Amino acid sequence: MRRIKASSYIVMGIMAIALIVILLSIGMEQWKSKLLPLILSGLILILGVIELRTGIFEGDGGAATATGEMEIEKNESRKILRGYLLTGAWVGGFLVAIFLLGFLIAIPLFTLFYMKLHGSTWLGAIILTIFVLGFMYAISEPLAGIKLYRGLLPIYIGELIY
Repeated sequence: MRRIKASSYIVMGIMAIALIVILLSIGMEQWKSKLLPLILSGLILILGVIELRTGIFEGDGGAATATGEMEIEKNESRKILRGYLLTGAWVGGFLVAIFLLGFLIAIPLFTLFYMKLHGSTWLGAIILTIFVLGFMYAISEPLAGIKLYRGLLPIYIGELIY
């Protein structure tokens, strides 16, 4: 008998959120407003389908027969859950940084810290940070004509100065 992996439920939840974003984006009037949410949500949906296809079912081995096998399975599930929580914390921190600092500050900070904390060299992290920021800026402001959100703090500080 096949069982659905616990991590597959998380993937299904993420896919449901992406589908909701797609449906809400379609209802927007201007194409500039719906372009980025449609692209990102579509990519998330495609990656979710691929993940579900490759990992939704465990092997045909059935229930674990020995206590040792059950303990190994519990430890693996904890590691998977810990990984999802850690990734969720990174994404949540990135969203808070975008809200407070804006895209033009949050993108390089997130990229630099993420790469450095995951073992990259300073040179590699800085080069990738510059590339990612340049790419995001180029596809949004000059090409699509979408002004990136500047952040709560920079706007507030700008009002204080002027």
